Amino acid sequence: MKRIKILLTALVFAVTLHANDDIILYQVDNGGGKITPKTVENALVKNGYVVPKNRDMNGPFKKQFGKSSFAIYNLLIAYHKKLTMQLVLKNADAGVFAPFSMGIWQKKGEKRFNVAFLSAKAMARIVGGEAALFAKLEAATRKAVEAALPGAKEIKLPYKRAAVSHPLKTKVLVESDPEEAEDNFDEIKMSIESGLKPIGFILASQLEYGMELDEANNEDFLFYDTYSLCKLKVIYNVAQKHPEAGAFAPCTLAMYQKKDAKNTVLVFPNVYNWFASLDLKDQKLKDLLLKAQSDMEKLLNSLNE
Repeated sequence: MKRIKILLTALVFAVTLHANDDIILYQVDNGGGKITPKTVENALVKNGYVVPKNRDMNGPFKKQFGKSSFAIYNLLIAYHKKLTMQLVLKNADAGVFAPFSMGIWQKKGEKRFNVAFLSAKAMARIVGGEAALFAKLEAATRKAVEAALPGAKEIKLPYKRAAVSHPLKTKVLVESDPEEAEDNFDEIKMSIESGLKPIGFILASQLEYGMELDEANNEDFLFYDTYSLCKLKVIYNVAQKHPEAGAFAPCTLAMYQKKDAKNTVLVFPNVYNWFASLDLKDQKLKDLLLKAQSDMEKLLNSLNE
């Protein structure tokens, strides 16, 4: 009997060890339909977040692909007013989560309402540090989501993180004289915006985060903006098997230049995070993501030509 107990304990440990801890997933019964994506948005705002966009994707899914397997599928982007500022001032690349994404869905014929977002561990891995601050952000996000979904349970995804050998963020430096940087930045933004549609990307939201830095009397940056970018074909196809992929979409492109720096920095979490955190094995989905990655890299690198 003792041996059986030890074996069961080992089995539970093994399952826990291999569970995915990159994506946090909350699930609650919504048979009555009273919980909506707006419920989540309201709870976030009440708990110190700004929500620039809470987009219903079912309309675009049906329009472009003719169908949707979801009763609800929203992509929400948010940032925490206080903690995001602390993160950006500590590590400028942390702006790739200003805002961060949340996937919100309920499948047709099901009662389960779901909310997914990246864990502190995943965010810190992507940015390359600031684990303690990201832990505070995760705790604040959990608090808000739990307030929105009373009685919700945290669900462990049934797959482990896959190993990838690539860096998890893509960074492009565009040469820019500090004295001309702001004019150059206007040209950079125009080039990016005009280049998105031909490669199938949508500019879902834009945030002049430099204004918040100015309000905080920070003078480290000449400018700091973020673009939230989404490729409908990617999220539609990946979400069929992995609706939790909404934790990665839209993707935030952070664009900044520090005072006295000679380069504008363009940085975003790349598709290798999808490969790793979702344990993607479908080669067609991988190819779709790699094409999006390649197209975005070409667009950003063209700014140096």
